[in-house]
Amino acid sequence: MRMQKMLAFILMIGLMFQTAFGLIGEKYDVYENLRYGEAERDLVTVYVPKSAYDRESNGCILFIHGGSWNGGEKEDMEPQCKKLAMQGYITATMSYSLCAKGNEITDVTVYTMLHEMTACIEEIRTFSEEKGLNITRLATSGYSAGGHISMLYSYARPQDSAIPLAFTANRVGPADMTTDAWGAGAYQLTSKLVGSEITDEMIASGEGDRLCRDISPVFYVNENTMPSLFAYAGNDPIVTKGNRQAMERVFKETFGENGNGYDYVFYPLSGHGLLLDPIKEHQYYELLSQYCETHFGY
Repeated sequence: MRMQKMLAFILMIGLMFQTAFGLIGEKYDVYENLRYGEAERDLVTVYVPKSAYDRESNGCILFIHGGSWNGGEKEDMEPQCKKLAMQGYITATMSYSLCAKGNEITDVTVYTMLHEMTACIEEIRTFSEEKGLNITRLATSGYSAGGHISMLYSYARPQDSAIPLAFTANRVGPADMTTDAWGAGAYQLTSKLVGSEITDEMIASGEGDRLCRDISPVFYVNENTMPSLFAYAGNDPIVTKGNRQAMERVFKETFGENGNGYDYVFYPLSGHGLLLDPIKEHQYYELLSQYCETHFGY
């Protein structure tokens, strides 16, 4: 294992140099802190490559930060936004209202975050019209809790998006909020995310499990689900392995072993940060670029 980690480190350094030189790409403009709603954190920053102003139509990738639904900032996704903007794609990163830390239940829920995604995409459309960018397709992408929000929105509420959704690409996102993936802790986590305590009576009646499924992206996957790219780690101490197993199982059942509806990148050595598998990291971003080219058309 030590030899594997050493090899991974050497490969990571090599790919970092390769990536650094590869990032000498297109120039872009940054439009910071556009307000999309009334809540304090309802802000989005948009990165617009110079070529986008002259293109007949554009796609946009909306990145959603992680932080256990109670932390993180949109600036956490800045490197991803810049990387794709340098390749010629409009990108955006949004902040959103957060749950309280700990086990406190407040009025901010995952449904609040989904509503804010809708409002944010509406603001991106307005921005697109004001700048003459003609953004006609949008992709969602998230990391960790942001991956959960991104997937849940894309699979359960694509019709709410003011810009048609083209694909979704997510990393270590919680996908199955039921006890199958989280054990008994699923009820406490779901209580916080839905804003209502799941009692013993609700568990006994099955209502607790229904609420867990309601916020689980995997339960919305079907043959009409949009193209999906997702990544999980083999040694993730935060997002349980049941989540990646559920995603892999559901997509295989829906689209087949080698189906065209998805791509799954597994990082066998990495933890939650996906830091120890540089070859897999390169593969993931190569696939993301291919998704952009295929579904945005340039």
